[in-house]
Amino acid sequence: MNRMSLPLLLAALALLFVSAPAASAQVANQNLPQPGDAAFLVPAGKVEHTVTVVRVEGSNALPRHERIELWMARDRARNVVTDVRTGKVVREITYKPGESRVYDAEKHTVTVLKERGTTTPPWNSFLFEAAVQKAYVEQGITRVIGETTVRGRRALLVESVPGKWRSDDPASRTTATIDAETFVLYERSTGVPNGEYRQTETYSVFEQLDAAPAVTARMAMGAHKGAKVKRVKPARKP
Repeated sequence: MNRMSLPLLLAALALLFVSAPAASAQVANQNLPQPGDAAFLVPAGKVEHTVTVVRVEGSNALPRHERIELWMARDRARNVVTDVRTGKVVREITYKPGESRVYDAEKHTVTVLKERGTTTPPWNSFLFEAAVQKAYVEQGITRVIGETTVRGRRALLVESVPGKWRSDDPASRTTATIDAETFVLYERSTGVPNGEYRQTETYSVFEQLDAAPAVTARMAMGAHKGAKVKRVKPARKP
């Protein structure tokens, strides 16, 4: 069987909706919070629950409208991607230390991936994203262009600053709505002026729940009757 890196494959599958260069911004100043920082792990005894709706549109884009729901504890997680138009699950990924399972609805397969040494899920906490948004504003990578109210809370409207925020397409512009106090991300949109591409992410749920049995049960993969199971061996160490 083929051998591959679990984090790399999961990243490719879980972030499949990020499908255009304009969406993958890179900043010049790399003094930012790091994903591996223990400060951003889900606290012990808690489960993080988030729901993100992603819409990709434009004359030069692969249209996509998906709902991504993530249940994540410190060492386990389940990510479910649903087509908003049809309501059907298109991908589902579960993680536990050293193993992930990936359901692909199109192929009707469940791929079991083993990886030595993994102990935490391959997704970031929404608190990590908030820390990044805070750093962007403080370092001038984004600038505040206005204010609004979201769910009764004061929120900031920010935009990317040319020269400090760089993307593969120099014409692209990113805007976001963030909580004025906590910097939690409510919405982000990246696009180009000519309408060829736009990706909008709306963060409708972000909460940390006590790890009660009814909550932790949500991290188990759903039943996919008749799906073919494929197993991938761990990657060889160099």
